[in-house]
Amino acid sequence: MEMEEWRVLVTAEQEVARRRAGVNQLPSRVDLLSKALSSSSAWDRSVALDFLRLFPEDVPKLLDLLVDLSLSTGWTRSALEAIMAARKEVEPSQFARVALERLSDGEVEDYLRLADVLVEIEAWEALSAVIDKAAESDNYEIREFSRSFTESHGDMLP
Repeated sequence: MEMEEWRVLVTAEQEVARRRAGVNQLPSRVDLLSKALSSSSAWDRSVALDFLRLFPEDVPKLLDLLVDLSLSTGWTRSALEAIMAARKEVEPSQFARVALERLSDGEVEDYLRLADVLVEIEAWEALSAVIDKAAESDNYEIREFSRSFTESHGDMLP
C-alpha cells in the first residue's frame, strides 16, 4: 500500500513536470504568469511562483508583481525565491526603479519591509537608492531608518 502511494506521487510529479515544460513553451506565458500572480487564488499564485523559481527567465518582466508579493504577508518567501532564481539576470537599475516606485506612500514600515527584501536578494544599488530617498524625507523616523541602514549595510552599498 505504501509503495503504491509512492508510485502514484512519482507519476503525478512526472505529469506536473511535463505540464510545466509545456507551459514554458507557450508564447503567452508571461501574460499567464502575470494573471496568476495577480489572482486572488492562492493556488494560481503558488503555482506561478513555483514555475518562476524553476523557469526564471520571465522574472525580469514580472519583477514589479514579484516585489509586491515579496512585501505581502504569506508570499514573501516564495516571491523571494523566484526573484533569487533570476537575480543575476535583473539589471540593478531595474531593482532600484521598482523599489523606489513602492515608496510613494512614504510610510516608515514600507521602507523597512522593502529594505529587508532588498537585503535578502542582495540588491545593493536599489537599497542605496531607497536609503538615499529616506535621507531626504521630512519624516524623522524615515531619516532614522536611512541612518540605521547606512550604518548596518554601508559596507555593501555601492
